[in-house]
Amino acid sequence: KLRERLNKLVLLRKLNNCESCGNDFSCEIGLKGCWCSEIKISDKTREYLRQKYRSCLCRTCLETIEAQVSQNIKS
Repeated sequence: KLRERLNKLVLLRKLNNCESCGNDFSCEIGLKGCWCSEIKISDKTREYLRQKYRSCLCRTCLETIEAQVSQNIKS
């Protein structure tokens, strides 16, 4: 139980602006790293993100872009 609580501990929280949609979101870095590391992103999506953006994206945009890139690969 203590380990679970420690893993959920937020060490740093800052307000960011999503470069894709413009919405504000909270960047939360804890002992396990940033929340964005929880999202599975393909190498193809990482390549696309590096080419198009220079800053962080919100969870919704990351998930949407991953789904779009994944769909394009299957087509």
